[in-house]
Amino acid sequence: MVVRGGMIINIAGTTPVDDPEYRYKMPAVFGKIEGSGNGIKTAIPNISDVATSLHRDPGEVNKFFGTELGAQTRYNADTDRAIVNGAHTDAVLQDLMHRYIEKFVLCPTCGLPETDYKIKSGVIWHKCAACGAKEMVDMGHKLCNYILAEDKKGGKKGKKADKDKVCIDCAQSLI
Repeated sequence: MVVRGGMIINIAGTTPVDDPEYRYKMPAVFGKIEGSGNGIKTAIPNISDVATSLHRDPGEVNKFFGTELGAQTRYNADTDRAIVNGAHTDAVLQDLMHRYIEKFVLCPTCGLPETDYKIKSGVIWHKCAACGAKEMVDMGHKLCNYILAEDKKGGKKGKKADKDKVCIDCAQSLI
């Protein structure tokens, strides 16, 4: 993992993990306050590094900050730039990151950050690669709407790509 600035910490929810040999690590979140007055905003330069260490999308992590802070957010994948409106300290951002990890990354059964999302019938489930548990995510959180919308976008793109596949040898559609 390449870290452009800041320190490496253990991936933990709201309860800290003090084991120095803990195998799950992530860079600490930090923000850079830009602008002044009504146009003040916080850029998060290491959002991709943090999201990659959690096996999540940077846009999703950024959107969580917005839902919790009641602020507008923007994430541009081309420039890898994440913006949260308002001035937010590193401590606030890191506290929010721990809450995000608790709700959307850690397995509710074993507590390890080995989960992946499985979406079925508009419900988001944690599927844990460590213990095999399948638990439902708190569907009352505003971030769930974003996750479901992104999954829907990804599904349509995948189905469209499958429709366009044609057998080169026989010039027939594969679907």
